[in-house]
Amino acid sequence: MNRKTSDIWSHFTVIENTTFAKCNICKKKYSFKTSVTNLKTHYFSSHWIQINTAKQSNEEIIDNPGQSASDQFPASSLNISNPPPSTSIQNPTASTSYDNSPPSTSNQNPIVNIRKRKQTNISEYVPRKMTFETQKKIDDALIKMITKDFQPFKIVEDEGFRHFVHLLNPSYKIPNRHTLSKVHIPALYQRCLNETKEMIKTEAECGCITTDCWTSRSNMGYITITFHFIDTNFSLKSVLLGCHEFSESHTGLNLSNKIKLTLEEWNLEKKICFAVSDNANNIQNALSNLKIKHFGCFAHTLNLIVQGALKIESNLIEKIKTIVAHFRKSTSANKKLNNYQISNGAKEPKKLLQDVSTRWNSTLYMIERMVELENSIRGTLGLLDNPPEGLNAEEWKVTRELCIVLRPFEEATRAVSGGKYMTASMVIILSEGLKNVCNQLQKENYHSRVHNVVSKLLSGMQDRNRWGYIIGSKTLGHCTFLDPRFKNIPFTGNLLQTIKSDIIEKTASIISDNRDNEVQLTPIATSSENEKGFSIWSSIDLKVAQIQPTGTNTSRAIIEVQRYLEDDIQKRNTDALKWWRDNKYNYPYLSRLARKTLCCLGTSVPCERVFLKAGLLISDRRSRLSSNKVEMLLFLNQNT
Repeated sequence: MNRKTSDIWSHFTVIENTTFAKCNICKKKYSFKTSVTNLKTHYFSSHWIQINTAKQSNEEIIDNPGQSASDQFPASSLNISNPPPSTSIQNPTASTSYDNSPPSTSNQNPIVNIRKRKQTNISEYVPRKMTFETQKKIDDALIKMITKDFQPFKIVEDEGFRHFVHLLNPSYKIPNRHTLSKVHIPALYQRCLNETKEMIKTEAECGCITTDCWTSRSNMGYITITFHFIDTNFSLKSVLLGCHEFSESHTGLNLSNKIKLTLEEWNLEKKICFAVSDNANNIQNALSNLKIKHFGCFAHTLNLIVQGALKIESNLIEKIKTIVAHFRKSTSANKKLNNYQISNGAKEPKKLLQDVSTRWNSTLYMIERMVELENSIRGTLGLLDNPPEGLNAEEWKVTRELCIVLRPFEEATRAVSGGKYMTASMVIILSEGLKNVCNQLQKENYHSRVHNVVSKLLSGMQDRNRWGYIIGSKTLGHCTFLDPRFKNIPFTGNLLQTIKSDIIEKTASIISDNRDNEVQLTPIATSSENEKGFSIWSSIDLKVAQIQPTGTNTSRAIIEVQRYLEDDIQKRNTDALKWWRDNKYNYPYLSRLARKTLCCLGTSVPCERVFLKAGLLISDRRSRLSSNKVEMLLFLNQNT
């Protein structure tokens, strides 16, 4: 009967042998003969608002109770850091935050509010210890942020980040950077590695690899290998097999050994049907040693052809570079250029672009911006004290016409560099289209200097070492034939018959393999058959089991291929893989061949994208990352 259950007793002391209690804060005495209402009324009306006002003005009361603020309010008076149950408050067990607002203004008497609601134990407002599952869930989200956004491990030690996380969830214990690096990252990497291997094992029937080499800013060499395949649902999947440190000499033998070890680790030796890389001799020899069909990156070939043609106008391009560099280095010149644009009605002034030596399309973007800002550049150059040499009227004309000539090549580069759709089927179409465009450009009334560039482009596309192998590639021809947007349109004469015969032969082989794996039908047993040996279904089941498909494998393949060719050609913006997914029952064997063939790519751009991310990963804040950690982080970034 004498047990004190109310939380208000943490702020009052009972006077022995009486029915009075003394307030621990102001030392006044109040009666509690029948209930503790007097005690609650005194505490909430005299001390609650005062304590919380002091806490808001001096946040160090709780963290440092020994300071002067605690002298005015004893530590015991700060045990209740939450408003009375009558106030509007969020439950810290759900949001882990406190609302120190005063009692509701709708009723200033806290006792009335207390009577309206059931008394709640004040311990419910204290943050509960985080469960293991919740801690692990937040840890996984933290690791995902680090791997996806390339944040340094040291971010968990940054004061601002820790304060931000503490406000979101004070119960969460942030792991230190050593735990992240040595425990969480390797564990997640191993789990992701096993899941990716299982996915490839069950869904990849045949695939294409791309490979390339790269040197980081810390002067460490890496080799990247990516794998691309079409799963059973006709979705193109891309997997980073590894971005391994490669410190050996980049000879064909060393490269082939490294690629072979990677393929053996992933059990892909017999699943590779195509390989794409740049046109360097060492990588070509490496893939030749592995007996893998090789194709030179189409985007890389375009880059070499266009850069070779632009050498004719190297003086003009250098002159443009000088103008661009002057405006980008001089703040006063750049400000005058911006003011000139604004005075001529531009709401947002544009900056000049500088090209990158290894990307020809950056040169196009540079001269296009020059043409776009021609009037502003001309006007601003006249206002500068020491301006660079400007372009004359002839050079401006040549620059404008070069933009028209180079635009189709940029469009082709962008189309073939996609990473979420098949690109090998587009290579033959794009190569023939560029030839036709150049033939048309030669008939235009352009400046003679521009015609020289067009002629150089045509001669580059007629070079068999760079361009001639495209039409002769059977793999590219098969990909184009099985693309419902193109089919047999790009081919004529003997080439069409050769490709069509190859497709029929491959389809017949799939039909043959399917027949060998078919399980012969057997009569369905019934209960009456089991008991007496007679069944009303035995005769029809026997006949069904004896029926074989009519026609040979080749004839069935011819019929299926011919039906495919007679079907409507799809629009150019159609998703070809989605079309095959929707029509795989109409062409059961040809669709299987499409899965094996259309996984091929036309460029090694996936490797270039990995290197771009690696450049972001090995930044100034992460320059000491080991090659093993780089490999793990890139793998998780690409494959999770």
